Amino acid sequence: MTLFSSMNRSRAARSILVASLPLAVSAMTFADTEGEEHFDIGIWNDGGVLRTGGWDHDTESLEVANLRVYEAHFGEDPDFPFAIDEPGIGGVAADLGLPVGATLGLNMLSGLRVWNGDGFDTTFGSTMFIDYGPSSINSKTGGLINFLISDDYDLHPIYSINPDSEAGSYLLEFNVSMAGFETSDSFWIAFNYGLDDEDFETSVEWVEGNLVPAPGVLGVLAMAGLTSRRRRS
Repeated sequence: MTLFSSMNRSRAARSILVASLPLAVSAMTFADTEGEEHFDIGIWNDGGVLRTGGWDHDTESLEVANLRVYEAHFGEDPDFPFAIDEPGIGGVAADLGLPVGATLGLNMLSGLRVWNGDGFDTTFGSTMFIDYGPSSINSKTGGLINFLISDDYDLHPIYSINPDSEAGSYLLEFNVSMAGFETSDSFWIAFNYGLDDEDFETSVEWVEGNLVPAPGVLGVLAMAGLTSRRRRS
């Protein structure tokens, strides 16, 4: 299969998913009722610095103040095996210290990594895409997608992968920016594409232990009083 054909199949899956988002979201809500905890990417204002945490739409609260690694699983909906709309970006602007009407930029850094059992390789042929409305970026070039912050927002870009990609754990790096605020530190999303769950969790733990620095004093203080839970898609 050529790369062009793979990209066309991937774009077709993304287009179908856009049209079917209400059904996809309903299916994911049902999965949450089965006991799986789900956090969206919660962006919050820490004295003028943007931070990432775990936002829970069920409780409408930032359950984890500092979260830098998120998980996603392709194939949870068999009708869309190459495209998903999780994790989302959500929150209540007033609670997170963000101005309503501001533009939040999600910046995907170029380069897609794949788990090799001991770390992540950067040289291979697969590509991932992110779409939101008319905006589209990919892992080969990186890029920026802008989101409008409303009072209570729940934004879900669509992540997709080349259909002929090998099973594995795939890693993308991001940061977020907003005028008048300091850009966030990097955060990562690990995507499970057909890999054994135990092997995938091993790859996530590697990211947490090797790419995310231990929280400093300010990070510890920020987490005080909040319920810290490990995110699981």
